[in-house]
Amino acid sequence: MRMRLFFSLALCVLLAGSFQAAAQTGPPKVLLIVREEIKPGMMPDHSREANNVVQIYSKANSPHHRLAMVPVAGNENEVMYFWGFDSFADLEKSGSYLDTLSNVTYKADFDKIRPPGEDYHASQRDMIAVLREDMSYNINTDIRKMRYMRVQTVRVKPGHSREWEDSRRMTRAAHEKAKVDETMAVFQIAGGAPAGTYLVIIPWASLDGIGTIPHGKQYMDALGDDRREKIEKIESDSIIFSATDIYAFTPQLSYVSKEWVASDPSFWRLKPMPPASPAPAARRTRNR
Repeated sequence: MRMRLFFSLALCVLLAGSFQAAAQTGPPKVLLIVREEIKPGMMPDHSREANNVVQIYSKANSPHHRLAMVPVAGNENEVMYFWGFDSFADLEKSGSYLDTLSNVTYKADFDKIRPPGEDYHASQRDMIAVLREDMSYNINTDIRKMRYMRVQTVRVKPGHSREWEDSRRMTRAAHEKAKVDETMAVFQIAGGAPAGTYLVIIPWASLDGIGTIPHGKQYMDALGDDRREKIEKIESDSIIFSATDIYAFTPQLSYVSKEWVASDPSFWRLKPMPPASPAPAARRTRNR
């Protein structure tokens, strides 16, 4: 268990790096998404452990970074991490780091952060996704200024992907015509989820973003009645599953660069988590 933990955390150290540069100017071309489901009641302990991992990154002055998020609306026992790469080749290349990972200082630090035998995870899913710029809109945004993210997961029926993608291009065209003040990045899952799975990601600076969906009259006019009806029919005919979660950025579980911290130190500066409260002493019942 401890060795598995070490290599899992070492992978986090490895993969986090490429997201940082790409996120400042837009989404990466290839995105690694890790969704961890935490056992009920274990989120505070997991958060302290994740924060300790970030403290190790900071101590080592690691060049690799990660963005962590927890749900505002969704599975409250979930944590999601994003890592990004410019290409699959970069993702593949980065894996060779594990073969040369022999720094015992890292292992010693990792071994200290979790009590023996503890495992806070109920499950974990890793997904690799590819940016679909043809369906995305206004993606060159500064993610450092964002605080929330709307993530819609869509699974399309086999044989219907082309129709659904056409509907997203119509949606993008209406956004462009109406000049909607929004960033919308569409990713297609390449592995780690059923075929035909897409993510529609919209970052927000505040939860006021919820009030912009659906968009107003200018957008609806740009879309037009004919295209709106066509999109509604395509979605009705082609979508098996659709779910929307809203996440809040979590700086104390993220490890970001000095440039990110400088953009808003009060938000991004890393702080240790408060220690765990001691467990209450068990009450003794005396039989009389």
